Amino acid sequence: MEVYIYVCSVVLFLTSSSNGNFLKPGNLALSHEKRLIKDLIDTYKEAGVTGRPVKNSSEPISLKYGLGLVQILRLDEKNQVLTIRAWNRLIWTDYLLSWNSSDYGGVSEVRVPAKDIWRPDLVLYNYADDRLSEFRDALCVVSENGEVLWIPTSIFKSACSIDITNFPFDSQICHLKFGSWSYDGLKLDIDFYQDSPHISLTDYVPSNEWDVLAHPGRKNVIFYPCCTQPFPDLTFTVVIKRQVAFYNYILILPCVLLSLLTMILFWLPPESAAKMQLGKLSLL
Repeated sequence: MEVYIYVCSVVLFLTSSSNGNFLKPGNLALSHEKRLIKDLIDTYKEAGVTGRPVKNSSEPISLKYGLGLVQILRLDEKNQVLTIRAWNRLIWTDYLLSWNSSDYGGVSEVRVPAKDIWRPDLVLYNYADDRLSEFRDALCVVSENGEVLWIPTSIFKSACSIDITNFPFDSQICHLKFGSWSYDGLKLDIDFYQDSPHISLTDYVPSNEWDVLAHPGRKNVIFYPCCTQPFPDLTFTVVIKRQVAFYNYILILPCVLLSLLTMILFWLPPESAAKMQLGKLSLL
């Protein structure tokens, strides 16, 4: 009986192999979502990732950008560098990524790898980092009308002018300037995400050293000496104030106690032995 089952299995295997149907990729049953993603990526491979996805070369791409502060990692006063962890929100429209949902079983939204499609070359202008890439890997959410939503996380290191004149009661103002490095405003126009001209603090983790006082943003249109075209940018400002509670115990309180001890030394008579002992204690 076992021999009979083995012979039948071998016959079925050889029959399937001879017909060319055994584990053939072309016969895999793909879901509508899987088939749609494959078609979109194949279309982009044919068109190429390089070059803006527009039908008319004179047509600008509208980019919406939003910055969400997650954490203030460090403010390096010596090197004048602010390090933060943030979420980026980018939205633009790519006609190469549009489709009719009725052709794919009603699928109206998919996720595709960011490396397989065109992305705007948005950079931090006043960076103080030696890394080649600021954005982490994240999938792009694509809608059937060609709208692309990309939300990568980042660790930004930006140059910041530090003024410690009033330390430890100081406040610092740091700027983060974002814009396209190679496209001018006639090719890539940038504006605020959801028309909100400020840094989002929805996911902010409060710092144990700094308080965020203000976080506005503004759009600038600059004409550089090299070019006649306008270059728009979004500049976000972070106003932070140092928390003094920690320094009250390690810096201010010891200084006050030493000052009081010095004043007490002058009140004691010169012939008192306690004056010499307190003098030695204050020196220690």
